[in-house]
Order: sequence, then C-alpha cells, then structure tokens
Amino acid sequence: MTRVTQENSIRPVDVDGRKAARRPQQERSNATRRKLVRATIDLLCERGYASVTTPDIADRAGVSRGALQYHFAGKEEIYFAAIQEITDWMDKEMKVELFAGLPIAERVEQAIDQQWQVFGSADYVAALEIRLYERFNDWLHQSIRTQLGKVTETRDLEWVRLFADSPADTATVVRLRHMLLDTLRGFALRNIQEGPGLDFTPQLTLLKGFLLSVLQPGHLPAGRKQPR
Repeated sequence: MTRVTQENSIRPVDVDGRKAARRPQQERSNATRRKLVRATIDLLCERGYASVTTPDIADRAGVSRGALQYHFAGKEEIYFAAIQEITDWMDKEMKVELFAGLPIAERVEQAIDQQWQVFGSADYVAALEIRLYERFNDWLHQSIRTQLGKVTETRDLEWVRLFADSPADTATVVRLRHMLLDTLRGFALRNIQEGPGLDFTPQLTLLKGFLLSVLQPGHLPAGRKQPR
C-alpha cells in the first residue's frame, strides 16, 4: 500500500504500523478522559456540585475546555462517568467472596468493615453529591438508576451466596444488605455534616450484632455465656 507525501514522493505505508500509531493516540485520549473524571470527583468532594463548573473541571485536569467538550457534551455526562468510575472502584474494593470460607460471625465482621471503608471514603462523598443533584435531571436520574440497578442485582446475588448457610430466608438476607447500605449511607452523610474523623466504631459494632442475630440466631459474642 502506498501514499503520496507532501513532497509528492511515494513511500510504503505499514498498515500494522499505522494501527500501532493509533494506539498511543487512543491511550492519550483515554488518559485525558480519566483525568477529567478524577478532577470531577475531587472537586465534588471539595466544593459540592453547586460550586463545580466544567471550566473548573478542565482547569483541575490540566486540559483545554475543548478537550473536555470532546469527551463530554456537558456536566451531566461527566457526572455519569464519575458515578461509573466510583461504582467500578467500589466493585473492586468490596470483594465478599474473600470471606466465603469464614464462620458467619467473621463474615459479617469483615463484610461490614470492608463496606464502611468504601462508604466512609472521600470518593463516596462525590457520589452522594451527584445523587443529590441528579434527582433534578431526568436524563442523569434515569441513567444512574439503570446503571446502579444492574449493580444492585449482582451484589444481592453475591450477598445471598455469601450467607447461603444462614437459616434466614433469601428475601431477609437481601433486605439485611439493603438495610446495611442505607445505614452506611447515613453514616457517610454525618461525615459530611459534622466533618471527617467521627468514630463510628460503636455504631458499627451494634450493626454487626444485629445482622448476626438475624443471620445466625442464638449466636453469642465471644466471652458471653448463655443465661441459665
């Protein structure tokens, strides 16, 4: 295959080489997109959605505003990309299968600690900011609901498998997971209202005890004796 250069000379073109040349360009494009999404998450954590503009995002990412517009048509699209990024990160962090071989009490302990590390993080603050905003935007609201609906189904099934040996029925196990998530979201909101650094250890201990009482009725914490 040949092409005419600007000097009107003819030289061969390596098709494989041309594909290879496109790869770095795609990698740069992907890197720019990741910078924009990361900048969005960081700004949301620092300022809240009401104080973040697309020029702010471009400036924080160190890219031109034209580059932002190339990747995202507007704030709604970049917010949706940020939710996807945070959701993917949460999926990587919350690996309940790691606890599958443990006793139920230890599974509850590890699963709640692991999930609180995610819900108590700065990145989850950004997710909350987007969720508070998206209810006023129909496209973003529906897109996020669809995205998170699929994630919820998958995680519910993982949770049911994790506690398959519990005498609690499947519906109860799923409701426990949803209750756990709602509670952790409440803790995350308190972190926003009162500032990071709050110690939720006592509340988490109570939460673990409640879940365990449902998943393994009759179980007593270590050191306690059954009353006569």
